[in-house]
Amino acid sequence: MDKANNSSEENITLAVLVQRIKNWIAFMLSAWKKILLGTLFIGAVFFLYQFAKRNSYRAETTFVLESEGGGIGGQLSSLANLTGINLGSMSEGSSLFQIDNIIELYRSYRMMRKTLLTEVEVSSKKQRLITHYIEDAKLSKKMSKAGINFEVPDNQIEIRHDSVLKEVVEDILKYNLSVTKPSRKLTILSVVYSSKSQEFSKAFNETLVKHVNEFYLDTKTKKSGDNLGILAYQTDSVKRVLDKTLADLAEFEERHPNLNPLRAKELLPYQKLQIDVRASGAVYEELVKNLELAKISYRNNQPLIQVIDEPVLPLKNQKMKWYKALVIGLVIGGVFMVFWVTMSYFYRLALRDDKESIE
Repeated sequence: MDKANNSSEENITLAVLVQRIKNWIAFMLSAWKKILLGTLFIGAVFFLYQFAKRNSYRAETTFVLESEGGGIGGQLSSLANLTGINLGSMSEGSSLFQIDNIIELYRSYRMMRKTLLTEVEVSSKKQRLITHYIEDAKLSKKMSKAGINFEVPDNQIEIRHDSVLKEVVEDILKYNLSVTKPSRKLTILSVVYSSKSQEFSKAFNETLVKHVNEFYLDTKTKKSGDNLGILAYQTDSVKRVLDKTLADLAEFEERHPNLNPLRAKELLPYQKLQIDVRASGAVYEELVKNLELAKISYRNNQPLIQVIDEPVLPLKNQKMKWYKALVIGLVIGGVFMVFWVTMSYFYRLALRDDKESIE
């Protein structure tokens, strides 16, 4: 008996569901004009919005950074310790620049300012990138009224120039520049700059990458380079002392060709010169060894920055094609209208059920 009741209830529920689906379909068909008009309207709005958007050309540079390892560096450090030289400071770059730090370096005001103040030829005009940016943004008249001209020597850049530069940098970081690491497992960086000018996008991207990579290389090898310079200077100094001592010894031998070995007092200057030559020679030999190790360490400490892709004209225009914008707009409009009409149907259905339950 219970099974029969359950089966009957399931049939009633299924029948109600089928009936409601039929009612929903009928309601949607009755509202086809509303759906069509809404779809066309939303599609037209989306299409006009995309059509009114300005061109946006994307310049992208991707490059791989050296993956730090301690194999060769550790071997060199061990060898150097045996000779009494500390190469630890020559490999300080291993932890100085992590990927996240380099990303922030790209976004730093110092690098952005240096890039904007760099003279680059764009559209057959050689001038600072900040001037090209102002012209593209149609701010030339405003800058002229304010008496701000960036085509001046660096020593004439004043506070008012920097105030403009800071605003421009904020806008670029917000709307134009993107520095990302595509994969967490790889040491690959992607630097993207987008603007309405192909040539400006390419020039800005290349200039920024150039300045940041130069700063990265210089900073990463600065201490090891300084140590190498000090060792080279010390080696040259000891070499000059050794050369002078050898010359003094040769001159002494010429002046005293037949020294009497029984007269110790006459031999004393000669013996002192020989000791100086041996001491200077030993110091010079050790310095040469250390210098060669330092050169190897310095070369090994040079980071690898291998460009994978760089911007090449013509650049890709990120603005959506008109036919694509039209199709996507109609799809969005259709989905929205179907959803809206469906919600309206269920709202009416809920009101009707409430009314019936009250009665």
